[in-house]
Amino acid sequence: MASKQGGPLPENPPQDRGEQPDPGSASEGPMFEIRVRGHLGEKWSDWLGDLQVELLNSGEMVLSGHVADQAALMGLLNRLSRLNLTLLSVRQLRP
Repeated sequence: MASKQGGPLPENPPQDRGEQPDPGSASEGPMFEIRVRGHLGEKWSDWLGDLQVELLNSGEMVLSGHVADQAALMGLLNRLSRLNLTLLSVRQLRP
């Protein structure tokens, strides 16, 4: 899979830089849907925390779930950006 700059996406999540998401008490936070262009393999599921991952045939990926707070959301968006995944939308879902 190519990134927006044309380079390949990493096959494995970073393990030695301490870049695990810290959702805090995410089950109590607001629910979000994040849509990006690109796919990450199943090896990334732990790195994404409790988020549900849906891979679309269009080459897009939808992440959804509770995010503890705005800082946790920004941290997640920053990590996705550093993977060169193109952010398409962020939407807060109503309960």
